[in-house]
Amino acid sequence: MRKTIIAIALSLSSTAAFAVNTCDTMPTKNQRNDCWSTMIGNGMQEADEYVSAVQESHKVPASVKRKVNAKRQAIASDANRQCKKDDLGYPENSCYIEQIQKFKDFTYNETSKYGVPDKRLN
Repeated sequence: MRKTIIAIALSLSSTAAFAVNTCDTMPTKNQRNDCWSTMIGNGMQEADEYVSAVQESHKVPASVKRKVNAKRQAIASDANRQCKKDDLGYPENSCYIEQIQKFKDFTYNETSKYGVPDKRLN
């Protein structure tokens, strides 16, 4: 039952909102930091997998592939530019996750008409 509730909550909430509900409730600072690090690392890996799916598609034009790749490379700089900074001067974690989600949304919008599978909720 608990796994079902978590799965439903995950599917209904955005990645950033779910991350806040899980990582920020960890009892120690180290656990919170590890959780955020894992969330961001997994998000970046998913972004890389999305780029790979786009690059492997024979239907996606080269110009779109270049835009998607450039957008993927810009995630960290976008986060540095657009996100509020934490105590150590890094972009806030939830905002960083939001930048990853924006990349996924952008990629979906650019490539869905070429048959690239939607990987926004992976």
